[in-house]
Amino acid sequence: MFGRRKKDHDETAAEAAETETEVTDAPHEDDEQASGPAPYDRSKGPWDASEREIPEDDPTFVDVGALIVQGRVGLDLQIPTDPETGVATSVVALAEESAVELRAFAAPRGGGLWDEIRPEIIAEVERVGGKVEEVDSTFGRELRVVVPVQASDGRQGVQESRIIGVDGPRWLLRATFMGKLGSTSDPESILEQAVRDVVVVRGSTPMPPREQIPVVVPAGAVRAEQPTTEV
Repeated sequence: MFGRRKKDHDETAAEAAETETEVTDAPHEDDEQASGPAPYDRSKGPWDASEREIPEDDPTFVDVGALIVQGRVGLDLQIPTDPETGVATSVVALAEESAVELRAFAAPRGGGLWDEIRPEIIAEVERVGGKVEEVDSTFGRELRVVVPVQASDGRQGVQESRIIGVDGPRWLLRATFMGKLGSTSDPESILEQAVRDVVVVRGSTPMPPREQIPVVVPAGAVRAEQPTTEV
């Protein structure tokens, strides 16, 4: 197995038997470390801009700078903006009594940012008195979160959400599902399909890891009554 050179003929058989036993039976620390969850397979999306060619004349694709989202029947897209600066903060897709907030961040070239920030999210949820469970899903490792909230009428309640992270080439896509999909996964739902169809545009501008890739309100967007811009 290791290409060891042969010694004298009368020593070879005994040493070979011992070597096979040691190689087969001895535990290796590297094997134990490699037994963690495998990284999410992006063979079905989300995609990097280098992996998908978007037709410029196809109106079903909405370009918001950091992301290109493919529209579909029953999907409503909104771009929340900061009420003071007017800067776009994320992309929110709504369908079937659910919503998903999409943000893209710069990441190290070697990836692994989602593994790095999951413990930080867990710690923050627990700090505010919430509960969080880390589970395997069709998007890899995801967090299922329950946090206490206070309604406008003063009543106490809880808010459920699912947070997923997908590592790509020098980027991390973070998606937070709320509403009906905040408590259970449905791979056939419009929103989960929409997340898989997302194209992340990292660009070539140098950015430190964890910095959010800017979202841009597209031309022709219609401003809603609330402080969000509806596409």
